[in-house]
This record gives sequence, structure tokens and C-alpha cells, in this order.
Amino acid sequence: MTALVAVFLIIATVELVLNFDDLSSFESFEALEASQSIEPLPSVATSSAPPSLFLAIAYALWIRLTSYYLTDVIPIASFLAVFITFSWAGRRMELVAVAAGGIRLGRIIIPVILTSIILSLATAVLHETLILENQQISANRRAESHRQPNFGRKAFWHHRGRTITNIAFADAGSRTLHDVEIFERGPTGTIVRVIRTKFVQITTRGVWTINDASVWTFDPADPTAQPNLETHVSVALNLDAVGGDAMLQPDPAMLALSDLRHYLAANPGDHPATLRRLHGLYHARLASPILVVVFAWLALPFALRIDERGRFGRPAAAAIATLGAFFLLQNAGATLALRDFAPPGVTPWLAIAMVVVGSSIALRQLKY
Repeated sequence: MTALVAVFLIIATVELVLNFDDLSSFESFEALEASQSIEPLPSVATSSAPPSLFLAIAYALWIRLTSYYLTDVIPIASFLAVFITFSWAGRRMELVAVAAGGIRLGRIIIPVILTSIILSLATAVLHETLILENQQISANRRAESHRQPNFGRKAFWHHRGRTITNIAFADAGSRTLHDVEIFERGPTGTIVRVIRTKFVQITTRGVWTINDASVWTFDPADPTAQPNLETHVSVALNLDAVGGDAMLQPDPAMLALSDLRHYLAANPGDHPATLRRLHGLYHARLASPILVVVFAWLALPFALRIDERGRFGRPAAAAIATLGAFFLLQNAGATLALRDFAPPGVTPWLAIAMVVVGSSIALRQLKY
């Protein structure tokens, strides 16, 4: 708890400094939402902001901390707790006394691992209750705020990845968009194609179907060249892979794990990019609580190298580097899976397996 609170206080301070304007506008946004009678996203929890500005900022900060950071902070707090506990014991020569008394190292490690398993189960429950609810609230607020600046004329911009879309009106009932402009950027950021159409039909698989469009194609290598214009073009775009269906329905990734599993089983005909994204998120959420145990196990070989001299600089630096490598591997695996270069359900578990095996080898090499 000490490590968890300390990490939360550091992150909260950074959030207040960097995002104070956004946090302080949370109350005004809720008031605007009520005055405009904006319909919330289906199956997404909503809550009214507290009346005072101070409580509104605290409420917004709580939503942001729990929805953005708590998933990663709990395993990191587990790592810090184990590292500090055993490094302090090594510095005070408690581990030497344990070894001199003929007690095996496993006798003092097992209670810690069992405690981390209990905390992991509690974290799993927390993920499907508090964290998921606040993620839904945060997602609902982001979705509505995209429409807020142009709410009077019912027009809004949608920007994800390399695609920027200007939509005059979205009808969720018929899954149609009206007066649409789509700007597609190339790898260097320049516009390579512009699509304009009066009507877009979004299929249940997230594909945008356009039957009568004007398409301008630009040469990214020659900005001065005249664009190539085609009229009455039929186009099918898979913008669901980058959230193109977000203005019509909530993201299935915001469902509870059991509901998400049923959704994946009941919608095998979804676009492959959508299925890869959802399968990757499903396995990442499934593996996340297990990281509480994995990070506790990871901290042991680093903390147990600290002796009575108290030199923890090198073990701490190596531990931080290992944590950074783990998150880098995890994010790289998620990106490769999204791009269909790796199976989406394998990469989270592969990173965990590498950490467990590496820590086990390092523990066996310790002289106890």
C-alpha cells in the first residue's frame, strides 16, 4: 500500500501540472452535457460531477488515475514492495541470519508469492469493477467531447491514425454518415487522398461503404503536381481498425471480460483487423492481474543481491532496465499482433513467460 500510494501521488502531481485545464473543465463539461441533453453511449456508466470546482478536479483526477494508470501501477507497486522488503532485509543482514540458521530461501519467498497471488485475485476483481467502470466513463466523455465544439451544427471531426474525417451528421439508428470528407495522410504526413461523398453506409463489420464519391489523389513525391480527380467512385474503407465505428456505438473493448469473450465468439465474421485488436485486448486484460505475481517474482533476484554494504544502485538500475524492456516487448508485441505479424493472443503471455523463466534462472544462480 505504501508503494501504491507513493506511485499514485507522483502520477497525480504530474497530471495536475500537465493536464490541469482538462481536469478543471470536467465539471463544465458535465454541465454542458446535461444542458445539451447528449445521449450517453449505450451500456456505458455515467456519473454526475461534484458541485464544487475542487471536488470536480479531484473527481476528474480519480477517473483519470484509475482508468489510465491503475492497471500498470498495481504490478509496479508489487515490484517495489518486494524489492524494498528484501533489499532492506539484506542490508540489515537478516538474510545472512536466515541462511546461518539453516532456513532455505524458499521458506521466506513462498509467503511473499502467496500474498502476491491473493493481491492478483483482488486486482482481477478490481479490473472488472472499478477500473472498467471508470474506463467506460472516460471513454464516454472522450466520445462526447469530440462532438462538443461543433454540436450546434451537428458536425464533428474524427481523427485516428493517418485518417482525418469531417462528418456533418451521424445517424446511429441507420448506421449512416452524411456529407463526409475523408483525408488520408501518407507516411510523411502529407495528404495522399481526399474522398468526398454525400452518404456513407457503415456495415456491422465496421466497413465504410461509399457508392458515389469524388476522389482526389495526390502525388506525395511532387507537391506541385496536379491531383488526379475521379468522380462517381465506389469505395470500401475499413476504418473500424482505427476506431471508425466509434461515433455509432461503444467500443466492444469496454465490455466486461465475459461479455467480450461472448462477443468474439458470436461475431466471427467481423473484419480481421477488428478481431485482431479485440483478441489482443482480451488477452492483455486477462494477463494484466497476473503481472502482480510476475513482477513480485521479478523483483526477487535483484533485491536478494543487496548485502550489508547496502549498494543497491546497480541492482536497482538493472531492475528498472528489465521493467522497461518488459513493457517495450509487451507494446511491440501488441503492435505486431495488430499488424498481423504475430498471433494476437500469444504476445502478452510470451512476455510473461520470458520474465518468469529469466527470474527463475537468476534465482537459481544466487548463493543461498
